[in-house]
Amino acid sequence: MFPRLKHIWTVNESIANLYEKDYGIRPSVFRNISPKPSAFAPKSRAALNLPENRRIVINQGSGMNVDRGLEEAVEAVAGMDGWLLLLVGSGDAIPGLKEKVQREGWQEKVLFIDRMPYDQLLHYTATADVGLSLDKDSNINYRFSLPNKLFDYIHCSTPVVTSRVVEVKRIVEEYNVGLTVHVENILALQRSIAAVAEHSDAYAPGLKRAQEELSWERESMPLKNFYGQFL
Repeated sequence: MFPRLKHIWTVNESIANLYEKDYGIRPSVFRNISPKPSAFAPKSRAALNLPENRRIVINQGSGMNVDRGLEEAVEAVAGMDGWLLLLVGSGDAIPGLKEKVQREGWQEKVLFIDRMPYDQLLHYTATADVGLSLDKDSNINYRFSLPNKLFDYIHCSTPVVTSRVVEVKRIVEEYNVGLTVHVENILALQRSIAAVAEHSDAYAPGLKRAQEELSWERESMPLKNFYGQFL
């Protein structure tokens, strides 16, 4: 069926490369980038019941599953003085992580927050010092993933530490919005988190440029034009 299709779309350049290699046809690419959030005044940490005197690193999303770097994030932040890890969302890794945090006595280092409406989530995103996206290259889905949370962090001016899966690494390096790291190296992860927070001003220009260029409003324009001819 694929070779006979007239119009084909996929969600990033890496997947387009795979289709082109297998079928000799290159799909158009429309990345699933988050819309720009409506203008909002982020709530204070006090209003969110978060500490004012600690650095905060966040990992968020509805797919907080095994092999997405959550175990390493917990271990890394547990060993960092003056830091708190927010895990906001749900997924199959969460029950085991809660058990580990309880067992190790890390309740003051890791805060689990249930899924919430998107507009509420962004208040937590905006108050964080660093955002994490740590998918491992353990399967083809993660290898070519481009999580929405990366764009949420960008839209909230939160610099990032990410794994080196190809599409995420490309964004981080092209726009200079943070650092990439080998997730399994806990010491390197700790150092990267601390460095991004310490030098956050260095990432502000890249975050601003990324906010202007990376949005669903801009990404979807060719798609809207295509559908417009049938309406």
